[in-house]
Amino acid sequence: MDLVRRLVPVLFALGLLLAAGCSSLFDDSYSSREPYQAPSAQEEAAETEEEEPAYDNITNFAALRRAVLQLVTDHVESAQLQFTNYDGSISQDISTACWEVKSSTALGAFAVDYISYDLSRIVSYYQAEVNITYKRSAAQVDALERAPSVSALTARLDRALRDGDTYLVLEIADASATADTVRAYVSEAYYADPLACPVLPEVEVGLFPETGVSRIAEMTLNYGLEPSELHQRRSALDEALASLTGGLLPGPSPAPETASPAGTPAVPSSPEPSRDPRAEALDQADRLKTLCARLADRCVLDERAGSTAWDALAGGAADSEGLALALKAGCQAVGLDCLVVAGRVDGEEHYWNMVTLAGDSYHVDVSGTSGGTPAVFLSGDEQLWGVYWWDTSEYPPCPEDFRSAAEPVPSPGPSPAPSPSGAPLPMTL
Repeated sequence: MDLVRRLVPVLFALGLLLAAGCSSLFDDSYSSREPYQAPSAQEEAAETEEEEPAYDNITNFAALRRAVLQLVTDHVESAQLQFTNYDGSISQDISTACWEVKSSTALGAFAVDYISYDLSRIVSYYQAEVNITYKRSAAQVDALERAPSVSALTARLDRALRDGDTYLVLEIADASATADTVRAYVSEAYYADPLACPVLPEVEVGLFPETGVSRIAEMTLNYGLEPSELHQRRSALDEALASLTGGLLPGPSPAPETASPAGTPAVPSSPEPSRDPRAEALDQADRLKTLCARLADRCVLDERAGSTAWDALAGGAADSEGLALALKAGCQAVGLDCLVVAGRVDGEEHYWNMVTLAGDSYHVDVSGTSGGTPAVFLSGDEQLWGVYWWDTSEYPPCPEDFRSAAEPVPSPGPSPAPSPSGAPLPMTL
């Protein structure tokens, strides 16, 4: 018995020694001294996506509304909002904020179906679990573009027509805009540049919200053609226009060089003085007359035919709208300022053009071309009244016909014979 008592401390000490030895053995076997490696950007992004977004320390209604709107902007479906020392009634304010974001903001009205929340108290603060159901995908929200002005809007629509876009989402700043207004902007872009698109697309428009200064216009454009056919028509239109306008665009003439001593570069002479405005206008009128004659040779007026520049230039037949668009495209190609006018002739819908020469505008109706010259060619407003009708508030005035505008104003009383350089230029019309 005494022997057992003596052995117990010894065995206990031996056990402690063995345990310490085993511990050191395990440490030596599994210890690692490899350097620390930071997670990659992809791993950090993955971790961030897995974490639930947190919106902490909301203290007032303005911050609460911003937080809910930010959730929608980020297309977050579920998140927790935490309130600390909140100024006001959280239960009332969160209901109001969710409703305002969904119904009154452009993005909320466009993207959100409904917003729900669950408010609870956690020890010293309140927390709201917010859940958002969307009626637009994240890709549709990301496609949103801003057009803060009319010029920005028309420029974006012109690019959409050129690219053949079928879906467009724009935030516009126009409290008076309607679906018809947005369609009119598309038409304006189309008539301003007939080469942008061979056809005027049908446009479905949704505005979100229905009223307000800042709204989102969702547009679906239907061209009635497959993308490949749309591309083919655009190429055919470009080729036909190049044929129509060949040789009509005046190129800049190089300045003549003056003689210089051998071994030194030639020195260009001084630039010529600017041309007489009347001479410039006459040159433009000649080019326009040739353009109208060529267009009449290539296209037959047929009110039952198509209404596009492609119909007139590539198809060979078009109604008055197609001819007016074709002349607009031709003028644009040769550097002449031209508009398409929508109006009436003898009570029937009709299209023609206004062309600006040397700062003055004139009427041209290529649909009535006979013998190479249009019946209405560089005419003033008074010559068209009673037969033609148009909204004068939408177009510039045409005070007089080109011939009377081009004639020099006689000086009162006797005057010396004009010098050759000051003699009136002959009319070529």
